[in-house]
Amino acid sequence: MSARAGRGSAWAVGVSSLVCIVLFSLAVTHSPPEPGLVVASMVVFTLLVTGIAAFAQQGIREAGAVRRLERQFVATAATSGGWVYVINPDGRFVYSSDASREFLGYEPAELVGREARSLLSPTDAPHLDARVSRTPQHVNVIVVRGRHRDGRDLWFEVTIAPVFGDDCRDILGFGGTARLVTDGRHPAILREIRRREAAELLRTEDLTIAFQPIIEVETGRIVGVEALSRFSSRPKDTPDVVFAEASDAGLGLELELLAVRRALLESRLLDASLYVAMNVSPAVLANPAFTDALQASGVDLTRVVVEVTEHASVTDYSLLERPRQRLRDLGARLAIDDAGAGYSSLRHIVSLSPDIIKIDRALVADVDTDRARRALVMAVVVYALEIGTTMVVAEGVETAEELDTLKSLGVDAAQGYLTGRPTTSHEEWFRWGTEVRPASP
Repeated sequence: MSARAGRGSAWAVGVSSLVCIVLFSLAVTHSPPEPGLVVASMVVFTLLVTGIAAFAQQGIREAGAVRRLERQFVATAATSGGWVYVINPDGRFVYSSDASREFLGYEPAELVGREARSLLSPTDAPHLDARVSRTPQHVNVIVVRGRHRDGRDLWFEVTIAPVFGDDCRDILGFGGTARLVTDGRHPAILREIRRREAAELLRTEDLTIAFQPIIEVETGRIVGVEALSRFSSRPKDTPDVVFAEASDAGLGLELELLAVRRALLESRLLDASLYVAMNVSPAVLANPAFTDALQASGVDLTRVVVEVTEHASVTDYSLLERPRQRLRDLGARLAIDDAGAGYSSLRHIVSLSPDIIKIDRALVADVDTDRARRALVMAVVVYALEIGTTMVVAEGVETAEELDTLKSLGVDAAQGYLTGRPTTSHEEWFRWGTEVRPASP
């Protein structure tokens, strides 16, 4: 389309817009409203929309797409408080608004032709490359750390949208706006920092497995272990916090699967008589990648116990029916973790019919002196017998008195600081196959 034709079409759209506004104003201010004016304004509005659509269809051509986009962004920049930019498919600027002078210390003309990633902090360029490569086909908002001309690091909240060619599939470039975020505690910055920390954990596979022994209450014999994750780069944060932040950042599945694969690998060092329990969320249990990881491990899956955590709620348990059955077909057992810690665990027990129920420390603490806790533990044991659960395990056992009481109530197994702390020591793992820990008399 020629420049003259483009100006003519734009002029026609502008006149139509003005006519539409005038007619609609007359229609709604006339007392009573004039039906003829309302209809006329609607007709003109329809023609306006049709004209805009036709104009857009004629105007978008790959050769001139970036230039037309520039003009639109110039208009946007005039009313925007942020920085407006356009980059081509090679990642180089083809347009920058005047705000770049204030935000980054560069004149717009200095940015044209320059790589966009050159304005990022060196450690942030890979993060942006990864994010943009997954940018969906609509406007996306990301947080990046840029670098001012004087060397200062700055946080930007950036909107970015792909520009498509005539076939609506090929991306011709990207355009959007950016604004400075000066509050270091801004939610967008905190979310991005958590996402990067989780991504770094995955990149470095900074995850170590500690096993905690589980003893048979009657004999004191170690019958199994629970695999617990440890993160050396996050010594001040509990594993629950790290997994929760990864989930909030959209990387929860990947981190949980890394923990599962590492636990299965380390379990090869244990005596073959011990079972290995590992925690997964309902979302991971339902993901085919989880059972794929189990099968790929080469571990005897009859030794594997999958503990579904209490912390995540489930809205539709029917979605877990097939994964649960596949798990059992492979020979693995299902456990519900943290029973008694909240409503979710009770729903998990009723809906999933687990092979093992693990009673939370909230019910175990002071069970020897608290009648209410004893009654609740006894109720769990009776319920387990009714549904055919093969084992009830008490978590967080810390005193001999608690262990004695749990035995009298019919609890099968126990774990806690009394019976053994989590450890990463291979030497201790090797002894567990034959070792007997102090049990209730």
